[in-house]
Amino acid sequence: MHISQGIIIAMLFFPYLEFLEVCLVVIFPFLIDFDFLLSKYAKNNNHRRLVTHSLIPYFCLLIIGIFFPLALILGICGVVHILSDAIDWGTALFAPFYGEPVGGILPKPPKEIVEIPDYRKRQCWFVKTYYASRFMIALEVLFGVIAILLIIFIDVLYLWVTIFYFLFVVLQLNFYLKCP
Repeated sequence: MHISQGIIIAMLFFPYLEFLEVCLVVIFPFLIDFDFLLSKYAKNNNHRRLVTHSLIPYFCLLIIGIFFPLALILGICGVVHILSDAIDWGTALFAPFYGEPVGGILPKPPKEIVEIPDYRKRQCWFVKTYYASRFMIALEVLFGVIAILLIIFIDVLYLWVTIFYFLFVVLQLNFYLKCP
């Protein structure tokens, strides 16, 4: 969903962006999730409890955006990412000041899932739970369709960026299908 959000935001701000800036805006919402590499520093190894998964850094980007428009757009990407993460399992919106996850319509993982040392097995639970939700699938499809339509209506030459979106969808579905 995050890549499609990046595409949507990039297309909405397209007239103000150079080619490389469009590319950065497309991938930025996805890059935010690389804070999973720092999960060991978070409570319950949940990267969504880190400050990188709170609104704080992206509000800072919005403020910096007063002087640097690209920072404003990246701040919007960050806020959209964090708020969309608040839909499925929630996120610590105000970390480090308040580190408990806010939001989340999907069931919280049982303790035995959280404590599994095997990352792949933990992820299988999350992926299966996510794709069992019709609401989450509907959001995925909605964002994907909007992204593609915006590209078609704004600048069809950027249709190539959907390769990243579809590649990520295929990788996720492949992971889902390989889970026991």
